[in-house]
Amino acid sequence: MMSSRLNGFGFLAGQPHPDPKRKTLLFIHGAAQNSRFWEAQVSGLAPEFNTVALDLPGHCRSQGPLCTSVEEMASAVLEFMDGSGLPSVVPCGLSMGGGIVLQLLLDHPSRFPEAILANTGARLRVLPDILEAARSNYDAYQKALFHFVVPEPRRTPELKDALDMATETGNAAAVTDLTACDAFDVMDRLPEIRSRVLVLAAEKDISTPLKYGRLLSDKIPDASMKVIQGCGHFSPMESPEEFNNHIATFLA
Repeated sequence: MMSSRLNGFGFLAGQPHPDPKRKTLLFIHGAAQNSRFWEAQVSGLAPEFNTVALDLPGHCRSQGPLCTSVEEMASAVLEFMDGSGLPSVVPCGLSMGGGIVLQLLLDHPSRFPEAILANTGARLRVLPDILEAARSNYDAYQKALFHFVVPEPRRTPELKDALDMATETGNAAAVTDLTACDAFDVMDRLPEIRSRVLVLAAEKDISTPLKYGRLLSDKIPDASMKVIQGCGHFSPMESPEEFNNHIATFLA
């Protein structure tokens, strides 16, 4: 796995040069996170696919400014794709990243025959108390978030350290990202999606419960759903082998 920058975008990649004969998994992180969230996918799926995880503008190694809407974030992803020349892109987004993927599928359907939505929804409302906590006491917000969204058996020191590395240190990204999530709503447009979609949901996810994934699977015409047992909102890190296996099977 390598870390690099291109045209102002920071990213992780599973290989120095993408193979034009392979599909490219493009991983898009959630609110206040960065590309390191996807390390287990970038490295674990690299033997079968081109793998890339992007830092959204203003996050980690990517230049700013921060995007203030999911639509802007989707445009930034397209800008990165066009500048890097990635072949056969299959976007995979978690939470806010899933909202970005939905926006891409709706606005640019011909570019994405397949896509993966992980622990996300067609509407991403944020409780006012959560947004205020991110704004006023970011350290406390981060600590509370770990205990809120990760089921007790999964709360290991190793996972906490990995999540800390994959989370932005200042609260500017969190506040901007969460505000963008709160305004996002494509509920009525789901039947327009014509891509083949895998919906990955987590059994113990409190942030985006299973009913969110079921709605996506029911409303998107060519969607299938898999549930990762025992995991919470950060299932790609909590159970990376199972998460990766579902992706590999879907794209096989």
